[in-house]
Amino acid sequence: MRGYRCCDSDKLRQCFGKGSRITLPRRVIIDFFHKNRGHFTADDVYAKILAQYPGIGIATVYRTLNTLFEQGILERFDFDDGKAKYELSQGHTGYRHHHHMICPNCGKVIEYDDFEDEEKKFVDKISERLKNKYGFEIKKHIVYFRGICSDCAKNYEKK
Repeated sequence: MRGYRCCDSDKLRQCFGKGSRITLPRRVIIDFFHKNRGHFTADDVYAKILAQYPGIGIATVYRTLNTLFEQGILERFDFDDGKAKYELSQGHTGYRHHHHMICPNCGKVIEYDDFEDEEKKFVDKISERLKNKYGFEIKKHIVYFRGICSDCAKNYEKK
């Protein structure tokens, strides 16, 4: 694959560890996540890269996404719609810490990353309490807020 590369081979080798191969499907899918912000199913990824890489199969995409998740390069989410969605993981180039607001009515996922100081302090306080109470060192957290988005709320009010 020539052209745009989101992260260099040395960074990818670090992510995969020694002895792991950086195959074309892995490279293509990692580049896809660097170029496209959001949460994507395997079907989404497949549909978007198929035109550029017609030899790639859907089974390869599923396997590669799972491998990238197991290697810590991607995060996998279940937003209660029956399909796993993926995005770049914490610590990988291109990631920023954020939470998710999910509308189960339309499936919209809104990322929330403009945290106030009091919100950061609150999460730090919870993490510290859990550490003290259970001896559990928090390394990361995932927060979902479920509710009705403004578009669905407007449509509901019209009925």
